[in-house]
Amino acid sequence: MEFSLIKTCSITGLFLYFLIGKLCLMCVWPTKIEEKQFFFVISLYVVHLITYIVVNAFYFICYESKSKYISQAKIEQKPWPWDGKDSKVWNQMKRLFWKNVFINQFIMIGVAYGSSCIKLDTRFDQSFPTVFEISWQILVFGVIEDVLFYFSHRLLHTPYFYGKVHKVHHIYNITVSWSAEFAHPLEYILGNLIPVIAGPILLGSQTHMITILVFVGLATHKTLSDHSGFNFVWDVYQYLPLTTHSEFHSKHHSLNTGNYSSTFTYLDDLLGTTIKK
Repeated sequence: MEFSLIKTCSITGLFLYFLIGKLCLMCVWPTKIEEKQFFFVISLYVVHLITYIVVNAFYFICYESKSKYISQAKIEQKPWPWDGKDSKVWNQMKRLFWKNVFINQFIMIGVAYGSSCIKLDTRFDQSFPTVFEISWQILVFGVIEDVLFYFSHRLLHTPYFYGKVHKVHHIYNITVSWSAEFAHPLEYILGNLIPVIAGPILLGSQTHMITILVFVGLATHKTLSDHSGFNFVWDVYQYLPLTTHSEFHSKHHSLNTGNYSSTFTYLDDLLGTTIKK
């Protein structure tokens, strides 16, 4: 009974996010947007940045907490990177992280601008999307993102690209939330940004900018959650069918192979790359 209640509340919370996200954006939506390209780039960046800061702040509190409940939600019974490494090594990892974050800000803006130059017929007007429209379009975005991420991820695990590119991300063999976007610039473009922006660009005028922003917030939260190292009972993705979650991706980092998908599990299942144990 308790499990069913948590599951119901968790799934309901996902759709409440769609509704609340839409309503919050409607409250601040300009009556007329003259510079659509500028608005597209900046709004994507701001929504991602706010989500990144808020979600990482939550997990930072969890990492610092001594609560038994939070400790029980930890997936890997290994020390966190800052506990299990020499202080010099950890300080070096921190310097690399901040350098990486700084560079990625410019890459994100560049990719958003570049994609808007290719095609930008997204709706920006007052014809706001319904929750149903947001839901089915985010499902489509998720499928497109997952396919592109899966195959780019498998490419990054080939010997050449792993050594030159993907090894940067796998410096964290036990994941923490902020390591989600810690990646070589090439990987950040191919594996993080293009898969997320591809769906909205392909759907074009069928999609309202509000739907895209709700999706970007959701996608940012999911990748941070998947890398958090925690599997909380309220994590909605463990209750949705064929959906990846934090434990799924933690196995990938722990074993350095398999579980290549980001959103759905069916490609790993069909192509024999699911980690069984």
